[in-house]
Amino acid sequence: MLSMDLQVESLKEFLIDVVDPKRRSEVEINPDHITLLHGVKSKKQLSHKKRRSKNSALTRREYAQLGLNTLPTRQIKFKEALPLHHLWKGYMKEHLGLSTGDTIPQVFDPRYDAFSKLIVKTDLHGAKIRVIQSKCPTLVGLAGIVLLDTKNVLKIVGEDDRLRTVPKSVCVFAISFANMELTIFGNYLTTRPAERSVKKIRKVMEPFE
Repeated sequence: MLSMDLQVESLKEFLIDVVDPKRRSEVEINPDHITLLHGVKSKKQLSHKKRRSKNSALTRREYAQLGLNTLPTRQIKFKEALPLHHLWKGYMKEHLGLSTGDTIPQVFDPRYDAFSKLIVKTDLHGAKIRVIQSKCPTLVGLAGIVLLDTKNVLKIVGEDDRLRTVPKSVCVFAISFANMELTIFGNYLTTRPAERSVKKIRKVMEPFE
């Protein structure tokens, strides 16, 4: 088996023979860019391939093609979503920093701005919500527990065990928590939950009820 240096020289001689005579002096071979005919690769090439395989992850398109962002329409029952709702209530209590007997800050309250931004950043998986206003009248009154929160829609399961898809941007939602009912405009939620939780909100928020 020829050494790497000999193979580089052989390759260089071959290339010199086939290129324009005026350009032959410019021919240079980088050994790290050579894959030998017998299949041996340089250590640098092997480490680069290993590094790339470690970082490989599904793209959003691949994720969707595999159906990992979809839910079965009929198989999910409302009662099966209740444990998720109980987990969400514990998360909300910690997320909002609320204690028993606390009330929602009103618009004139200095705490209102910070509180409203926390609501917008809330992860809604497990929340009990209800559509109270919508540009599409048929959506008004839909209620259930959120099973999937995407950029543009919420997928909720109702007490009739039906899974429904509700667009965010055209709806106003009521979110039930403890003895409170929070009202939030869906157009504030049109971001993926992971991005929404860290997003900086600069504009003034509309009043919540």
